Amino acid sequence: MTEIVLKSNTGFEWVSLVNPSIRELAQIAVQYNLHSASVHDCLEPEHLPKYEVIDEVAFMVIRAYDLGASKEGDTVQKLTNKIAFFIGKDFLVTIHRKDHEYLRVVRNKWRVSRKDEDNLALKISTDLYNAAMNTYEIPIKDAMELVERYEEAIFDNNEPATIIEKLYLLRRKASIYKKMLFLFNELLKKQMISNNDAIVGYFKDTLETGEKLQYYADQLYEDTNNLLNIHLSLASHRTNEVMKVLTILSVFFLPLTFIVGIYGMNFKYMPELESVWGYAAVWLVMLVISVGIYFWFKSKGWLS
Repeated sequence: MTEIVLKSNTGFEWVSLVNPSIRELAQIAVQYNLHSASVHDCLEPEHLPKYEVIDEVAFMVIRAYDLGASKEGDTVQKLTNKIAFFIGKDFLVTIHRKDHEYLRVVRNKWRVSRKDEDNLALKISTDLYNAAMNTYEIPIKDAMELVERYEEAIFDNNEPATIIEKLYLLRRKASIYKKMLFLFNELLKKQMISNNDAIVGYFKDTLETGEKLQYYADQLYEDTNNLLNIHLSLASHRTNEVMKVLTILSVFFLPLTFIVGIYGMNFKYMPELESVWGYAAVWLVMLVISVGIYFWFKSKGWLS
């Protein structure tokens, strides 16, 4: 679907294409003299954020978080949606496969805004960048709350058996948020460098928002990674504790088993078998050995 969102008195046009057909895209490319390589990039669903200028037309790709993404999603394509921009002197073309509420909000804002302002393309695109970047705020906050809950569960020994899978999935998501926001901020910095000082101020607030969200994404990734390592360490520690108990028990019973094994061989000539005190003597020897092992372990601090 092709929609002319805004047409100013100065000849500026903002054209929005939602899930365009090849024919619609070709018509727009001819009308605004868009480079064929950039147009081809618009059709790549997994294209990462980028910024380039070809024949005085800036081409940008950004990726916004998909608020309808599956909870099990862990790839760039499953968690984010691509938006492509062609920014010319007197036109702005935005291309995306799905329409979203944050895009509708920006379109409605500019439908009622002044249409005789300067640098409309950059001002509108900055609003779109800001709206797209803010889509990461909710999933990052939700993920940070999940990390806190998982942390409490791990240290309370009440974690579900699948918590390691959930932590790994959360780390994958955090890695994608971190990567997308980093590329987003790099893209904004490149655009700031390529424009004059008069318009740079419009990018500063968006860049500050992006750097703040990138910091939270970095923190989320580190917290998730640390929690995953802690969980593995605790699991190893618990296994070691079990092995410690089993080892102590085996050491107690090993000499006793040895003694019992000797007197279970049933040889005909074994003097102790005929002794009146043989049974009591063997019990006494086994008791002394057990008590001796106990105090030896205690002196080493292995029973604490």
